[in-house]
Amino acid sequence: MLRSIVCFLMFALCLPVHAAEKPYLTHEQFNIIPFLPKPVANGSEEDKAQQAVVIAVQKSASAERIALANSDSEETVYAMFGRVIGEKFKPESLPLTTQMFARLGETEDAVVDPVKAHFGRIRPFMNNPEIKANVKPSKSGAYPSGHTSRSRMMAIILSVMLPEHHDVIFARADDYAFSRIVGGMHYPNDLEAGKLAGTAMAATLLADAQFRQDMQAAKAELRKVLGL
Repeated sequence: MLRSIVCFLMFALCLPVHAAEKPYLTHEQFNIIPFLPKPVANGSEEDKAQQAVVIAVQKSASAERIALANSDSEETVYAMFGRVIGEKFKPESLPLTTQMFARLGETEDAVVDPVKAHFGRIRPFMNNPEIKANVKPSKSGAYPSGHTSRSRMMAIILSVMLPEHHDVIFARADDYAFSRIVGGMHYPNDLEAGKLAGTAMAATLLADAQFRQDMQAAKAELRKVLGL
C-alpha cells in the first residue's frame, strides 16, 4: 500500500502544470506601449478636467450603481457577462470555457500590468480628496484600465462565440468599465486606453492558430450548454 501511494505521488508530481496558469501572451511578446496615446500628465489642466468628470459621476451615482461597481470589481468572465448571458453561464458547467477565459485573464495581467508601471498615472482617489474609493482600492497605475482591457478583450472573443448576444455583451462590457469611474479607480481616458489594449489583444489572439483551436473547443461547449 505504501509503495502504491509513493508511486502515485511521484506520478502526480510529474504531471504538467495546468495550461490555465499560463497566459497566451506576455508583455515581452506583445508590448502595447508604442500603440497607446500617452495619458494626460499628472497635475495638468487636462488631469483636473478628468478628475472633474469622476467627481460628477460619483455625485450622480445611486446606491444601486455603487453596489454594482463593487460587484464589478470581480474580474471573471462570469462576473462580467453572467447577467446578460443567463443562468446557464456558470463555471461548473463549462470547464473548457472557464479554462480559456482564465488564461485570457492571465494574459491581460501579463500584458497590461507593465504598461501601468511604465506610464505611472495616479489613480483618481489618490489624486483628489473629493474622489472616493467606492470599491476595494488598488494602488497600481491607472493607465490603462486593466478591468476595461480585460472586459473588452473578453467581450470581443465571447461575441465571436455567441454572435447572437453581440450587442448585450458589448453594452455590458461598457457598463462594467464605467464601474471603475464610479468606484474612483479610473479616469475616462484610462477606459479609452483599456478598450484599445483589449481590442489589440483580442485581434492578436484571434489571428493565432493555437488560440483559435482552444476557442473553437470552448465555443462548442458553451453553445451546447446554452442550447444554441
